[in-house]
Amino acid sequence: MDATIYANMTGYLIVAAGGLLLGTLFGSKFTSAIMSMVHGLETRVAAVEGAATATKAAVATTASTAAAAVATGTEKHAAAIEAHAVAVTKLAGAIEKHAMAIDDHGAATVAAAVENNAATTANAAAAPVAVAK
Repeated sequence: MDATIYANMTGYLIVAAGGLLLGTLFGSKFTSAIMSMVHGLETRVAAVEGAATATKAAVATTASTAAAAVATGTEKHAAAIEAHAVAVTKLAGAIEKHAMAIDDHGAATVAAAVENNAATTANAAAAPVAVAK
């Protein structure tokens, strides 16, 4: 009976050692992957914080420069909205031209199908029908 207990204990120790080894190998890979993701996230957060801090420092230097910056920003915003409106108008024109081209193509396709069907029907009517006896 003592041999069975020692065999079981030896088996448990081998399994534990294997689990420790596999856990160490895969755990280090998992940890390095997580750490690289966290590092990337920290880099992005630092960039956003730096941009926000730089913007606040640039805008809030003095009241006059802040007002000028807001006016310049408003003017830029208005120009961007106007440019966007022009682009949307051009896009609408292009979509309309495309729709007309699709309609023309569809009409041409239908006309060709009707002509083909008429020709096939005429050929079938003119051809003699062979009757099997």
